[in-house]
Amino acid sequence: MRASMTAGESGEGCTGLECIWGHPRGLTGVLALAAMAAGNERQNKAALDLLAPRIGDSVIELGCGAGMGVRAALKRVGEAGYVAGVDHSATASHCATHFAHRAVRSGQAVVMRAEASDLPFRDSMFDRAFAVNSFQFWTDPARALREISRVLAPGGRLVITQRASNLGAPGAYAGAAHGMERIGQATALLKAQGWRIVDERATRDGSRLLAVSVLAERPA
Repeated sequence: MRASMTAGESGEGCTGLECIWGHPRGLTGVLALAAMAAGNERQNKAALDLLAPRIGDSVIELGCGAGMGVRAALKRVGEAGYVAGVDHSATASHCATHFAHRAVRSGQAVVMRAEASDLPFRDSMFDRAFAVNSFQFWTDPARALREISRVLAPGGRLVITQRASNLGAPGAYAGAAHGMERIGQATALLKAQGWRIVDERATRDGSRLLAVSVLAERPA
């Protein structure tokens, strides 16, 4: 599978916050990635807690940003495991490679620039997959889910996690108010493609809603 992108997919022509957060580029992009790295820690933990990767598993993150999720997944799978991160932003994939450089050098991890809908990996390569705050930036979500199913082994599982906030109390981060809606869209697509919904979960800090997640098992 190829990892190339059209001009629109690479972020050319996008404007405003969509471009800053969805297609980080240049110095502004680096600053946005730093903010996301600091702000996504709890969502990454929520996703990986639900995904429950095992020692020795192979895991792929869709929309890896600055690589904090890749690093967190590496801790879960141990030295016998393998983690791949993909992001459609060249700036993001470069930063993630830097932050995971030891694992990349040792062959325990790889970071690539690629679309979720066009993954440069062989069939049934991964045991687990996760995406944190990236579903809304997938250019073709239905195709992306088919690609994720292709690269997952039989019985493989996917977690999609979105930042969320309580109704009437918007979170401090962009997009939090739409988290429930995005998970609803993802869940509907998963069901339509025959994925088995294993669990749906909300992560809270006291009464404050932090994230919503869906865990699904790939179609047989």
